[in-house]
Amino acid sequence: CLGQREYGAAPQSLPGGGEGVLLYEACLERLHKKIQKLQAQNLEMETILESSHDGFVVADDRGILLRINDNYTKATGISREKIIGRSVYDEDMQKLFSPSGTALVLESRDTVTLTQRFAGGRQSIITSSPVRNEDGEIFRVVTNVRDMTEILKLREELDVTTSRLQESDQKLEELSKQLYICNEDAITTPTMDTLYKKAVKFAGVEAPLLITGASGVGKEVLANFVHLNSERSRAPFLKINCGAIPENLLETELFGHEEGAFTGARRRGRIGLFEAAAGGSILLDEIGELPLLLQVKLLRFVQHKEFFRVGGISPRTVDVRIIAATNKDLETMIEKGSFRVDLYYRLNILQLYIPPLAERRQDIIPLAHAFLKKFNAKHHAQKSIAPSLYNLLENHPWHGNVRELENLIERLVLVSPAREILPEHLPWTARRQEERAAAVQYPGHYRDALAQFEAGFWQAAIARYGSCRQAALHNGVDPSTVIKKAARLKLSKRNAEKEIQYLEHFNFKEMLIYSLEGTLLLCRGMAEVK
Repeated sequence: CLGQREYGAAPQSLPGGGEGVLLYEACLERLHKKIQKLQAQNLEMETILESSHDGFVVADDRGILLRINDNYTKATGISREKIIGRSVYDEDMQKLFSPSGTALVLESRDTVTLTQRFAGGRQSIITSSPVRNEDGEIFRVVTNVRDMTEILKLREELDVTTSRLQESDQKLEELSKQLYICNEDAITTPTMDTLYKKAVKFAGVEAPLLITGASGVGKEVLANFVHLNSERSRAPFLKINCGAIPENLLETELFGHEEGAFTGARRRGRIGLFEAAAGGSILLDEIGELPLLLQVKLLRFVQHKEFFRVGGISPRTVDVRIIAATNKDLETMIEKGSFRVDLYYRLNILQLYIPPLAERRQDIIPLAHAFLKKFNAKHHAQKSIAPSLYNLLENHPWHGNVRELENLIERLVLVSPAREILPEHLPWTARRQEERAAAVQYPGHYRDALAQFEAGFWQAAIARYGSCRQAALHNGVDPSTVIKKAARLKLSKRNAEKEIQYLEHFNFKEMLIYSLEGTLLLCRGMAEVK
């Protein structure tokens, strides 16, 4: 057969004798070379299969398993001895892996992909593919097994880590809201909305920023907001009150000092706030209190980003954004010579003005609730603000601005006896009630009590509206009646001025209520005496 294939001749036509032997040996040599080539190809295929990270299993067209690699054993926990030469349709084999990718391919005549969990608990993705011969018939099924156990474990760990990061971000956001009353709580009026939009815009630039406004309006809070919304948010944000540190120490605090710069100085020197805030921002609060000598040094730093330590001879350069804040009129200070005009214009490239709380009364109630939430959490309380308190809070002058409101809410959370904070719990309401109770004296007769009430009421009305006629018109009384009462009761201008000061804090409705309460107290007293 070999002679016929190689030479096209039948075996019986081969030459005999020695020539036949030589031909036979030549055929054997050719056959041996083919066998060696097949062995090399087989070894190459074995090497490729074993070097693959995935597991491989090969079956024939009857489902008999012919070959597996070591990674298949590692992925499935099934040894070669258990499955080689056995059919995937055997009952014992079905217990090892079900469903079988090989069986599904032989049934569907197409590639199959599925997930499979083996007896050891390991989970894999199985892809079984048919291998066809020249006639298009399946003669082998190759199954690729990719172990997903470690990948799924890593995915679970990633999900847990992501969840924890989200929880951390949420907690950080909640803490930020507690520490900084920013746009979500403070922006309720168009004025504040415009202010915070401008603050976000200014946060994206590097120029110095000047924040102005009365004491207690929240300049430091706004400075924090600008820093947290800037690209420097992950760098330090340091603050210093220029009016709280003596002049001879302020320079050292800002710029630091070299070794032996003065008596008591540290041996190795000390860095100042500008160096400590490198890459970040620094808030110079109460910049109007900065001494003139330090204004010169600060001007150099603002212009060139360099400074000298106290006792130093080499300039130091540091990248810090300056945010200055003040409650003073710097332009007036410039006219008086207490603030340098060149420093003012260097710091005033960007400016944010925060109006006092009295000019944005719509913010009072939202801020009060924000502070209430903050201090309820801080002091483990569950206080609430009664709606009847809103009008009193909105009409209070708030000379201390947001700081006064914050302190008031914390005080009410701590000292109010009831769960609901009522008008009588306000310190100024309680104080005035005590003053009125102490001022009520028994006049001796109902007519005297009525005269006392009328005198106080019309004195306040005339002071409020400027004349007897206007007071009468606003109270629905004939003007001649009020003029006669004013003459009879001898209402003077001096007393009217006192009532004007009184009316800054109380309206007529409140005064009428308190006056009627006083009259009732007198009547009760008269009844008891009788």
